[in-house]
Amino acid sequence: MFNKSLLFAALCALTSAVAAVPATTPDYPELVPGPGMPTLASLNLTSAGLYGMGPPPSLAKRTAGAELDAELEKRYTSVCQTYSTAGVDNVIACFNYLTSIGGNACGVSGDWVIFCTAGDADISGSNVSGGPSASSSCQDVATAVQWIFTYCNAGGEVGGSDAAYGNGYLIVSVDNVSWF
Repeated sequence: MFNKSLLFAALCALTSAVAAVPATTPDYPELVPGPGMPTLASLNLTSAGLYGMGPPPSLAKRTAGAELDAELEKRYTSVCQTYSTAGVDNVIACFNYLTSIGGNACGVSGDWVIFCTAGDADISGSNVSGGPSASSSCQDVATAVQWIFTYCNAGGEVGGSDAAYGNGYLIVSVDNVSWF
């Protein structure tokens, strides 16, 4: 004969066991905008959303300095480095953040500023103009970051620097947060 009480007890135990299993959602490091940069909330973004966007389409055959008109003086040679690297997923999350800011200015007042930190990645800008500031659109800064994670990626670890697209006075660097 069928025992309803025993079945009910078994179903309750099973329900409790299933409820105790945590949801399987990936944890993402917190993405922290640099000083003066737009907050994630102001852009209607989350760290998880920026990581979830993944990498952008392939870099369109741009090589270091290719954005410069032939008559313009090249002021900076792009560099890959291995002494201070960060995980490519963290760098791409910062790339996605900078891309979302678009044509708004990413500027450096003084010598140096952090644009974004995510996990072990630190994206910064340096002013090499000799003047009080340097600026480029955040999309152009993101293009420099994309060059770095495309061409300076060694086994998922990324490090290097490139001039902001179209502005050789604003140098964008990808480093490990512990480097500073």
